[in-house]
Formats: sequence, C-alpha cells, structure tokens
Amino acid sequence: MVAPCDQPPDMSTATLIDRFALRYAAGARALVGMLMALAAPFADPPAGPVVCGAVAVALFGWSVAYLYLMRTRPRTWVWIVDIAVMCALCLAQPLLVDPALLLRMLGWVSPVASVAVVALQWHVRPLPGALAAAAVCLAFVVGAALAPEVTVGQALAVGGIWTAVEVALSRLVRRLVERGGEVADERMARRFAAEREAELARARRAEQRAHWATVHDTAASTLLMVGLGGVDGREPWLRDQVARDVAALNGATTPAGCLQEVVRHAVEGARIPVDLRADGDLWLPQAAAGAVGGALAEALENVARHARTGTAQVGAVVDVGRVRVTVRDAGRGFDPARVPAGRVGLALSVTERMAGAGGRAVVRSAPGEGTEVRLEWPR
Repeated sequence: MVAPCDQPPDMSTATLIDRFALRYAAGARALVGMLMALAAPFADPPAGPVVCGAVAVALFGWSVAYLYLMRTRPRTWVWIVDIAVMCALCLAQPLLVDPALLLRMLGWVSPVASVAVVALQWHVRPLPGALAAAAVCLAFVVGAALAPEVTVGQALAVGGIWTAVEVALSRLVRRLVERGGEVADERMARRFAAEREAELARARRAEQRAHWATVHDTAASTLLMVGLGGVDGREPWLRDQVARDVAALNGATTPAGCLQEVVRHAVEGARIPVDLRADGDLWLPQAAAGAVGGALAEALENVARHARTGTAQVGAVVDVGRVRVTVRDAGRGFDPARVPAGRVGLALSVTERMAGAGGRAVVRSAPGEGTEVRLEWPR
C-alpha cells in the first residue's frame, strides 16, 4: 500500500518486516521453481524428456515473471495464476513424475507446489491463503493418485497432508513475525513518548527557573531594597531600574549585539561605580548576549548588595576560542561551600543562565579576599 502524497510513508518496524518478508517469500518461490524446472527433464518423466522439457521451460519463464511481478507490481491476479499453474502441474504428475520418485517424496513437482503455497501465506490474508492451499493439496492428491501404483492414502502421505502442515506453519511464523514487529513498535512508541514527556518536563522546568531568575534579578531585588530601607525613592537610578524591571517581566529580551555593547549596557545599569576594561570585540547571538548581559548584571548587583565595597572591576576579553568576562571586587567575600543550596542568585541568575546558552560561570571567593565571577562563552 502506498501512503498518500501528503502523508509520510509508514516506516514502522512491522511494516519494514512485512516488506522484507514479502520479497524473500517471492524470491524463494521463484528460485525453487527455476531449480526444479532445470531438474525436471532429467528425472525420467513418463511422458518423455521432450514434453517434460517444454513444461519445464514454461515453468522457468513463469517463475522469472512471477519474481519480477511480485517484487515490483504485486497484484492479485499474479498469485491466482501461480496457484493455477501449481494445480495444473500437480494434476499432470502422472505424465511428469516417475511414480517411484513420487512415492519416495523425490518428485520435482512437490517442492514447487509446497513452496508456492507456503510463500503465498505471506502475501494474502488467511482465508484466500487457506483456499489456495486446499486447491493445491487436492490437485496434488488427485494427480498423485492417478499415477500407476500410487493409492490415495499414499498420495495423502507423500504430499497432501505434509503440504497442509507446511502451510499452517508458514501462517503461524508470519503471525509470530508480525507480532514481534508490533511489540517492537509498541515499545519504541512508549519509549519515545516517555522521552518526549521528559523533554517537555525539562523544558518546563528550565522555563520556570528562567522566569524565577528574571523575577529575582528585577522586581524581587528592587522591592527588597525598598522594603529594607535601602532606598528612599529619590535615587536617580531607581526610575530607570524600575523601567528595566517592568520590561524584563513583560518578556523583553536582550538582542544580539557586540560584546562591548552588551557589557557596557550591563555596567551602565549597575548601582556602583565600575572600572571597565574591554579588549577586543565579537558579535554575540541573542542567546549568548542575553546570558552574558544578564549574568554580568546580576554579578554587579551582588557586589552592590553584599560585597560592602564601593567599586567593582569588569574585564571583557576575546580569547582564541572563547569570550571571557570577569567581575572582581575587593569586598568581604564569602565561602562558596557554605552557600545554601536554595539560594537563587548565583545558581540561577549566573551559573544556569550561562549554561543555558552553552557557556559557563566560575565563582571564586573567600572570606576577606573579595570575589571573582568569570563568565565564559565559546566562540
């Protein structure tokens, strides 16, 4: 079956197995037919080698045509014709097969007929497959029983019953193979669904943590300063800070831009004097610009809030293979090992923000020795 042009083809495991099985079944039927056709004239046929040779040539040609048609343009009439050919060969056994070979199950018609109905079970549904097998079995028994010195019981024993068993086994194997493909598809579907759910959950958590970081860096910090009495409302930077907070909470993003522009914008929003030294420049994509700018702004805010020093030093350097921005202060410092796991500032606003853009943040500090925050992003 061909998928509609507006739909992708079905590439499930069950479908792929079915395609390969159909090809191999058609190939086996054609190969056995051609081999038996080559051997037929040399098996002492009662009608003589000339008549049997003509039948063998016709069988060989039909086997080649059958292989081509079933592998390229399989149609119902192809297997119907093939079953008719098998029935004709079975009925003609008194002329084409030595009775002695027939009784010893060494006749050349039996392999062709049995493989034909066995292979057919992979091409059709159970009912037409069973009807075709019954027709061939009946024709085989009738044809064999018409041969000299062969009884109906012997005909059933040498071909009829055994062919029916082969057909049943072929149908069973096909069902087992189909079920194996279905089980594989079900397991892969469950795995893919679980992976999608896990990826969606990770994306939701990342979005949530990014939102927390934005709130922490903007409104939460500003409102905390107001609540603690750190500002009296007349500071010249407060109006701009509130405007930036509102813009960030409304979803404003940092556009792509040059490294120096990103760094300068973050420095201009700092509440403390900053000694800026920039060496080299590089165009940063939006994700990197937002990460570097946001992490730098939060690092400077941490200096203003916790370092108890009046200034900070910022260096921006473009090295071979990476961008490096460093924030240093000579404040009171802290012990990174003693920072509570639930603290948001450095973890979300700096470290995770840089990691989300493919970079990293390294924090070095010690009590009484100041703090250094290094932001790195690969070029």
